[in-house]
Amino acid sequence: MVNAIKLLKFVYRGLLTGMPILTYNPITKNNFLAPMNVNEYSTYVNIKLDTKQSFEIQNYIDTFTDNLSLTKVSIDGNEKASNYLSLNIYNCTSPVFLNDNPVTRFEINTYVTDKFGNYGTLILDYLSNGLSMDPVNIFKKSNDIQIIKKETLIDINCNSTEEDINLNLKFLHSKNKDFKANDQLIDFTDKIYYKNGIYDKIYYDTSLTKAVTKSPTITSNFLFNYLGMNFTSYDSIFYFKDNIDLVGKMWSNLYDF
Repeated sequence: MVNAIKLLKFVYRGLLTGMPILTYNPITKNNFLAPMNVNEYSTYVNIKLDTKQSFEIQNYIDTFTDNLSLTKVSIDGNEKASNYLSLNIYNCTSPVFLNDNPVTRFEINTYVTDKFGNYGTLILDYLSNGLSMDPVNIFKKSNDIQIIKKETLIDINCNSTEEDINLNLKFLHSKNKDFKANDQLIDFTDKIYYKNGIYDKIYYDTSLTKAVTKSPTITSNFLFNYLGMNFTSYDSIFYFKDNIDLVGKMWSNLYDF
């Protein structure tokens, strides 16, 4: 772990060499701030985990760090808190992508607490149609994934034979009822953890805190494969009607290691 962190710090400093001094200071070790616009129809499919599934997910996390533990959250209004997987599929743009084309990401998330009592969202794994950077893989190659808005449908295809991850989903994007997400979800957006315990610190505005979320009608059978587990049902699904503006402090706690 020590050698891996040293490598991450080396890569981090190297990648940010030449960045404006206001966004990164190599002397004070200020982190790089990356703005991001998450496009409309960012979708969350929420799967409630049973005891066995929770055990499998926690064991998977423990192979990377002993610092993170699953924590129960409420997603739909005032429901009883449970362990969840939240599948987040979205298109996004950012100046750090060095082009104007949206990048599609599919994140397999859960909710955790670290040994210091901090809580946040953990990216267990992800797929993207662009070259990605993270503190676990450093660089991760692209995958053929899509979220496409058609005349009446949102069509989502996220598949990786190499990583044994599969999700195909279609839902109507018109005349959908409002979805009232629990405010706790925004609290868990403050820190976005990676599997080794490093996290991005997220800053947001009313485009998130006052966002309109909708619950769509799915028009296809639901099937999600992950870590050898087959999920054939979900607890809730919602999407954000409008764009969301965020700023991420990249690998915010890297120098705490």
